[in-house]
Amino acid sequence: MEEEKRASDIADIGVVNSHDHLCLLYQDDSEVLNLVLPFIQKGVATGERCVYLHAAQDKLERLLQNVVEVQKQDSGALVLLPVKQTWFSGGAFKPERVMELLRNICSGAASEGFSGTRIICDMGWAVKDPKSLELLHRFERDLTAFAEEQDTALLCLYDRRVFSPELLLELVRIHPGLVSGGRVCQNPLFIPPGLQHRKKAAVCELDIFLAASQRMTMVEAESERLKQELEQAYAALARKIYENWQEEDTLRANEQQIHEKDEALLANRRRLQTILQHLPVIMMAFDNSDRLAACNHEYERITGFRVEEVIGKPMLQLLQVEGALREDVVSAHPPQGGDYRGREWSLRCKDGSPKLISWYNISRYVPITGWVNWIIGLDVTSRVQAENGLRVLKVELETRSAELVAIGQAVSHDLGARLERISGDCDRLQKLQQSKLDPPGRELLESIGMAARELSGTITALERMTALTAAELQPVEVDLSAMAAEIAAELSGHAQRPVDFRIEDGVTVTGDKDMLRLAMEQLLENAWHSTIGVKHPVIRFGTAQVEGERSCYVSDNGPRLSATLREVAGASGNERSCRDIGLATVQRIINLHRGRIWSAEQAGKGAILYFQV
Repeated sequence: MEEEKRASDIADIGVVNSHDHLCLLYQDDSEVLNLVLPFIQKGVATGERCVYLHAAQDKLERLLQNVVEVQKQDSGALVLLPVKQTWFSGGAFKPERVMELLRNICSGAASEGFSGTRIICDMGWAVKDPKSLELLHRFERDLTAFAEEQDTALLCLYDRRVFSPELLLELVRIHPGLVSGGRVCQNPLFIPPGLQHRKKAAVCELDIFLAASQRMTMVEAESERLKQELEQAYAALARKIYENWQEEDTLRANEQQIHEKDEALLANRRRLQTILQHLPVIMMAFDNSDRLAACNHEYERITGFRVEEVIGKPMLQLLQVEGALREDVVSAHPPQGGDYRGREWSLRCKDGSPKLISWYNISRYVPITGWVNWIIGLDVTSRVQAENGLRVLKVELETRSAELVAIGQAVSHDLGARLERISGDCDRLQKLQQSKLDPPGRELLESIGMAARELSGTITALERMTALTAAELQPVEVDLSAMAAEIAAELSGHAQRPVDFRIEDGVTVTGDKDMLRLAMEQLLENAWHSTIGVKHPVIRFGTAQVEGERSCYVSDNGPRLSATLREVAGASGNERSCRDIGLATVQRIINLHRGRIWSAEQAGKGAILYFQV
């Protein structure tokens, strides 16, 4: 219901001052209700008496009656005067009587302590009496003079539905102020009282029109200026909003980057902690008081201590060091972090046994917040024990080797003496009994002598081998091509039989020269003996790529029986060991040089001996 509208739902009539004479034109009841009520309420709120001279409008009268009932505590603040007591008192409208009534109302309000008076004049009564319409113009001018004299504000109500536009226009010109759009504004068409007595009405209206036009032009110019300023303000605001958006986007991007960096940093920290915890070496971190701040799983495994058992303990309590070593430990851990490596200090274990650890301090190179010194260590206890055991074994091995060299030399000397006796006996027997021996006997005797001489050379080589292995290897660069040429010349000089030696130039290796000389002699002599009886003997020495590696070889075209070949110990495939003591000597020399030797013989097609040094 419109009568039940709250004050917050009613329009604000604006600022109303004393001595105001206002005109309100309305077209419907809701419009007048929404403006009259705040006019009255603000007056009551400021301590003024509000008087309504109505024109028998039932809806507004009922609403105001309800307001009066609600505001009983403000007794006398709102007065409703009916038509017969105001406009038609005495049966007809008389302006003098109404003006007297208004003066009494204002004086009564002042005597009763009200700060002022607000009077609402509903002029709807005038349309019912043609004579009253004639008096209405003079009455409105009297009201303007009355408002200037009294401490009051007048609000005249005109219903556009009952008054003609021509009449309303004339009446509006009499009011200094208007209520338009819920606000009080100055009336641009107002004609001051008495002006038409000095000028003609047309001139007055023309002046008013020109003044209104000038004011409208000024208003339009001001409106245009305000519009431009507003557009500029909007543009500046839009730029500012855009800049703020960009700044917000930048801030969000920065926040995202910072968040991502924080996440990456946190992930790196977690990764670092995981790495340090699972390192296969001991990790210990100390604070600025040299107390343990962190340790890893390897520390727990080696010492047997759990983390909670050692956290916060002093460094010297965890290490097992005494005397000068304690001073060394303290000096190696300055407050700014150390940078040593390779220091060996014993670490105390839970069972009381020490573990010798090789320590590395990298605090200066990789500083970590909260860890003044953090060190890593490698358990070298087993290595030291193994080194001590190796030293003992080395002494024992040297003793055994010396014994074997002595035995080898004794055996070689004894065998050499016996073979020399056998060879001498064969020579004497051949001289004394040569005429008595038949041809098979003489051949047998020559074969025994030759075998003794060959075996004597082999024993001499074995004796040289024993003497060479007793000393340490002396590795130098050795020209095997020149060495093979010298040995080939010696072999050709001892026995007058044509052998084609084909030696590759520039074959060099690194090794012991004397040992390699002995090995080359044995290899070439083996090939020399293998070609005995061959019509066109050929012996080669050179290099070849075998399985992608450079290998030296000695080959001949002497006959071979595959049944006589033996596999080299520890070898596989076609790698074969050499035959007889001479080739066994070669194999021993190659082994001492960390190399290998193998055979590639084929039955009836000669043989190739490959070796690598």
